[in-house]
Amino acid sequence: MAWNILRILGFLLTFGSIALYLGCQPNSKTDKSKSSSSETSKSDTSLVKSGEKENLGTTGKDKKTVSTRAKSQKPPPLTIPMVGLTDTLRATCLVNVGDIMPDGDVSTTDGSKISLQSQYGEKFTVLFLWSEGGSNYARLTADAALNDLQSDIIDPYAGKGIKVIGINVGDKPQLVRQQLEKIGVTMSYYFDPDKAFFSKVAKSMLPRVYLLNASGKIIWFDTDYSQASRRNLMQAIQVLLGEK
Repeated sequence: MAWNILRILGFLLTFGSIALYLGCQPNSKTDKSKSSSSETSKSDTSLVKSGEKENLGTTGKDKKTVSTRAKSQKPPPLTIPMVGLTDTLRATCLVNVGDIMPDGDVSTTDGSKISLQSQYGEKFTVLFLWSEGGSNYARLTADAALNDLQSDIIDPYAGKGIKVIGINVGDKPQLVRQQLEKIGVTMSYYFDPDKAFFSKVAKSMLPRVYLLNASGKIIWFDTDYSQASRRNLMQAIQVLLGEK
């Protein structure tokens, strides 16, 4: 009996030793799995970094390409504005773009007659036809236009071959002189008291502004004077002088 107990104890001790030995051994599969996982993680990180670099490189290249395209796609150069008129307004015009402005006699401040064509500028002429009319609106519009012509063209372009000529249609010379002196306009101006000259240019609608070359050919015009007219006139002048 005692012998059997001793055998059982010995068996248990032996089994325990074996189990303890096996438990202390490294798990090669687990280590390999951990190693593989670590290597995969490092590889993934490397790929991510590499991808980031590639993406950064591509993005930079794209930005450079966009920048180059933006520089190459410059806006087209400005041109002389088109004269866009309704059929009603065009029906009031007796001359249009490309036509030669009719010559005719106009009156000076002392009442003598002079040929308008002889007064054109060396390169270009801005011809402004206006009337005080019978309303406050007409007077304010004329005053604003005369002020703009003085500041936009007469002052900055006086020595560049551009001349501004004003022709008053139908008003009394004394009133016109007072108006121009009050505004401080220094342009050359003449009178068309009986509308003899105006009747060669249009049937109605004042004020009007025309841009002529040295020969009197109409380059641009408008049947009114507004801020749009002002911008278009300045753009036409700047294009002709090579400023735009």
